[in-house]
Amino acid sequence: MSRENKPLLVCIATLTRRRPKMLEALIRSWSSLKIPDKVSPVFVVIENDDEEKSKSVIQNLEPLFNKGRLTYALEKEPGIPFARNRAAQEAINISADLLLFVDDDEEVDIKWLENIIAGYRNSDAKLIGAPLRAKKPKKKLNMIQNLMFRNINNRYKKKENRASSKTAQGGTPGVTIVTNNWLSETTLFSKHNIWFDESMRHTGGTDSKFYADVIEKNIPTAWVTDAYVYETISEDRLSFVYQYERARDQSNTNFRRKNKGNVGLNPMVLASILMKSFAVAILIITLPISLGLTLMTTARTLGWIAGRIGAIMGSESSLYSKTTGN
Repeated sequence: MSRENKPLLVCIATLTRRRPKMLEALIRSWSSLKIPDKVSPVFVVIENDDEEKSKSVIQNLEPLFNKGRLTYALEKEPGIPFARNRAAQEAINISADLLLFVDDDEEVDIKWLENIIAGYRNSDAKLIGAPLRAKKPKKKLNMIQNLMFRNINNRYKKKENRASSKTAQGGTPGVTIVTNNWLSETTLFSKHNIWFDESMRHTGGTDSKFYADVIEKNIPTAWVTDAYVYETISEDRLSFVYQYERARDQSNTNFRRKNKGNVGLNPMVLASILMKSFAVAILIITLPISLGLTLMTTARTLGWIAGRIGAIMGSESSLYSKTTGN
């Protein structure tokens, strides 16, 4: 049976930890989704905590779901890869054909499911990504926060445009599919034995590693250009320090992953650090000329340098050891 005609049981999942307001906004957006023909959705919230703190949110919102059902599971083992793998196991347990991930600080477009399933049905891909867009918090922001939001919004738009142009030729060359907007066949777990790396408990980057494992096995991937999710950028992320620290930890993790932990200072690494340092100097000088629109690039480039140096000196990222937002 072709994908176009095959009935699909899909598990739509999010992970959460102590962000009830954001979680509620996501669940409400789930309840408004247009459900495609021959698709049966199950929505699951995986709480990664030591006790049930969000279950009451799920119970209160359950009556909103007249198409599909809303479920809950508690994963007590701390760390995002454990929670992601728990979601995959929940999907396998109900014999779902597909597992979809979005983050708990996001909201989905009303046509998100319709469009990403159409993309799946029109391709042979087993792993699919789609765009992330920025949503401003409702709280009034100060000048620096407003400027940083503009920077983030511009960065997301550039990444979306880059992904759309690169993937128009087929596959996802040069574009990493991450779990902020993500669809996979459950066979990636059950048949191909690809799971999120639980040794990377708090470092982040397990979805990037998952994608790399999929590519290594020559499993087809795709990008859907019109299945949108919107991330609410909380005020605590709209700071120079947060963006620097996030880039530092991502740089550290990516450097370690690509070198399989064997990191060290060599001429190529030294040259890249020196080039980035020169770029930072230029960015700082041109900040007034750009009217602050290179502020985030400055923070992230500094973070990239610090992450590389930290990895060489033996430090590891702890990106996801604490939760931000509400």
